[in-house]
Amino acid sequence: MNLFSNISNKKYGTSIRDSQVRILANSKDSIIDNQKEQFVLKVSMFSALLLAIFGISFGILVKSMTVIFDGFVALVSVGLGALSVITSRYIYKEDDDIFQYGYVRFEPMVNLFKSLVLVFVCIYAFIDALKSIIHGGYAVELGGAAIYSLCAFIFCAILFIYTFFYTKILKSDLIQVDNTEWKIDCVLYLGALMAFGIIYFLPKNNAAFILYVDPTLLAILSLLLCISPTRIVIANFKDLIMVAPAEIDDKITEIMERISAEFSFKDYDTHVAKSGRFYMIEVNILTKENFKPNSIEELDHIRERITESLAIPSYKIWLSVSFTANPKWL
Repeated sequence: MNLFSNISNKKYGTSIRDSQVRILANSKDSIIDNQKEQFVLKVSMFSALLLAIFGISFGILVKSMTVIFDGFVALVSVGLGALSVITSRYIYKEDDDIFQYGYVRFEPMVNLFKSLVLVFVCIYAFIDALKSIIHGGYAVELGGAAIYSLCAFIFCAILFIYTFFYTKILKSDLIQVDNTEWKIDCVLYLGALMAFGIIYFLPKNNAAFILYVDPTLLAILSLLLCISPTRIVIANFKDLIMVAPAEIDDKITEIMERISAEFSFKDYDTHVAKSGRFYMIEVNILTKENFKPNSIEELDHIRERITESLAIPSYKIWLSVSFTANPKWL
């Protein structure tokens, strides 16, 4: 009896038409999600531009170099935001003669770069705070800087909540990096407000202690804030060097163990990698010498079975399934 004699469209609920409908539906979902993602990233980018304009203008008004510098730092965020928007635009673009595996590798590259910038900002803030503590601290002006910090904190908190909401809905790593950036800004501005509050309510006879309040808070917060972008750096670096994601690797192994036992395949070999939101999975199946499928469609049913068991949308997976009777091709 042929190994595939029991395979039917009814049993596995698959057909060429069903597959086409499912692919079209997934393509439509990807377009909608991508449009939403680009919109959120653009909102984040233009919000950073508004913060930069506000910071530079307010800094000039109150004659504070610290606030002006903060505005220029926000301009860097605008550039990084534009990079995310461009990456999001190309991420679902079809492969071409130059990028024959598509543009999927750009996402972890951009996320890695942006996260490294955030790590650098946190380390720079920590070193700067440490230097201030070593050199006896500094006095904090409670006037314009406090007003700016309050306004900037409220603004960043709104953007943090907004991007956090869409991070959960769209599962976008690009938005997650932006969300981490807004979180860092929030906490740093909150730290400044805490320092202003402590200095305002402390008795004036504690002048020596007051000098250390702001740099001490900055040192502590910058170290804590370094954790999130560092995790993103590690995750995206793993994607770039093609470390196999354990969860998907275990899942494809479980699927192939089940299918191999069902159809009496001699052996199989799998290769798994992740690049941003996309998964690349290669499956090589070693058949018996007398393996003679009736048609190509029967082999496609095996591929369809693997795809459905993985439960990953078709626009997020590059799946290759090959069959061989020679072990050297595994």
